[in-house]
Amino acid sequence: MRQPDEMLVMVRVADRGGFTAAAEDVGLTPSAVAKLVSRLEQRLGVRLLNRTTRRVTLTAEGERYVERARKILADIDECEADVIAQGAAPRGELRVACATGVGFTTIVSALPRFRERYPDVRIEFAIGSRRIDLVENQIDVAIRLGALPDSSFVARKLATFRRILCAAPTYLANAPRLETPDDLLEHECLFASTTADLDLWPFKDGGRTRRIKVNSRYRFDDGMACYLASLAGVGIIRLSNEQASRALKVGRLVPVLEADHVPEAVQLHAVVPQGRQNSPKVRAFIDFLAEAYEQEGWR
Repeated sequence: MRQPDEMLVMVRVADRGGFTAAAEDVGLTPSAVAKLVSRLEQRLGVRLLNRTTRRVTLTAEGERYVERARKILADIDECEADVIAQGAAPRGELRVACATGVGFTTIVSALPRFRERYPDVRIEFAIGSRRIDLVENQIDVAIRLGALPDSSFVARKLATFRRILCAAPTYLANAPRLETPDDLLEHECLFASTTADLDLWPFKDGGRTRRIKVNSRYRFDDGMACYLASLAGVGIIRLSNEQASRALKVGRLVPVLEADHVPEAVQLHAVVPQGRQNSPKVRAFIDFLAEAYEQEGWR
């Protein structure tokens, strides 16, 4: 087996935490993967893995090897993808990770146009509010909102939104008075629990911004669940103008405390693991999304 293939197997074992799962990824038997790693350790003269009956973990030498191997494999993938991309049409399965909240409305609305333009690309969505490991889950593109942690991933800004406060007319008709930000303490305020500080809402206070900690008897771990609850008249919600736009147009939601609320900007990015950014299907999808958000006025 070539050295790059050995590196790939070793990286898969590290990512998946065992020989069986890694074997599924590389198309070998678990025993073949275990033997390959053992031969690699013998050739290098160091132990790369700590083995138990339930799981394998990296030794210090293994961590160094895998770190360097990732970079080498990413360079190989990027080199091959760049050559292929020169003449290849986008095709195959694309795995996309995203949440159902901010930005998702535009993605779903644009899918028919994407299908017409790239009929040979199939998309599998991994939907969830919590961020997942892109490498371990073999994700090609992740759509992520807000600040991005420092990483080796490649990121491209897709859109900029602003957060606004809204409520359904049916909620406001039977709710307590809502004239100042402090009145929110008497209201049901909807927010997702997936990110810290989403229950701290910003308001103007002279020349500064103060944040009010809002409360609710309901807890959601998904942005779309919060949105649907607001449409049902459950409470007041702070969400992006992109997600709220359609409901605002038809009157299912109305803005509240516009003069006091600070409409903070938040950015949406496409995040791609190193080595996949030159894949024709990845580039086509990201370019298409950037175009879709621009057409909707969110760039």
